Amino acid sequence: MAQTLSFRLVTHMISLVFVALSIGWMWQDFLSFPPMEATSMILGYVSFVLIGLTLLIGPIKSLLPARIGSACLSIRRDVGIWAGLTALIHVVLVLILFSGEPRLMIIDQSLLEQSQHGWLRLFFVFYPHEAGWPDLRWSLIGVANYLGLIAFLMILALLLTSSDRAAKQLGGSTWKRLHLANPFLFLLVVVHGLTYIQFIKGEPHSLSDILLFAFAVWIVRTILFWRALWQRQR
Repeated sequence: MAQTLSFRLVTHMISLVFVALSIGWMWQDFLSFPPMEATSMILGYVSFVLIGLTLLIGPIKSLLPARIGSACLSIRRDVGIWAGLTALIHVVLVLILFSGEPRLMIIDQSLLEQSQHGWLRLFFVFYPHEAGWPDLRWSLIGVANYLGLIAFLMILALLLTSSDRAAKQLGGSTWKRLHLANPFLFLLVVVHGLTYIQFIKGEPHSLSDILLFAFAVWIVRTILFWRALWQRQR
């Protein structure tokens, strides 16, 4: 038990160092942004990378000796926890930014309008001279925000059920089905990020920031999937 706790503590410390180094490494590219906005965007990137790593750890486990491979499950869980924590902070900072009149650097300035409605303008369009409910924001900005919201709710569910106690309460099959949604979560984050980079944020982002890593994750998972399938048929 003590050995397991020590191992998990090391994993959490390495994850914390990774997050800190990532912020320090990318900070220079975001010096023109307000600090809170820069921190939010960087943590969004970090969460994206950590989600991708959780998708790689499982398949890579099959290449390792059984003794080491079993430890990968613990590593994947703890890396997933940090993916959830960084995503949570990313979302909280966005909500804080839009609670007032943020000084944001974005291509489409429509999000900066109607500041009296706070963060609700991320998802709704308000008409000041019309009574009734606001309309859903079906622009690219709105769609990107809806995808981000769905992804956040998914990663929050994964974060809250990342313990052995949660797995026991949910039941093994239910818990497994929930956590098998991780690839879909990754896809949502990819589309959310690409939409923001291409149509909303612009520089210093580029599509390659998302696409290269997403493509690498897909290639590795595909190769290892076909390798495992081939070995089963031997």
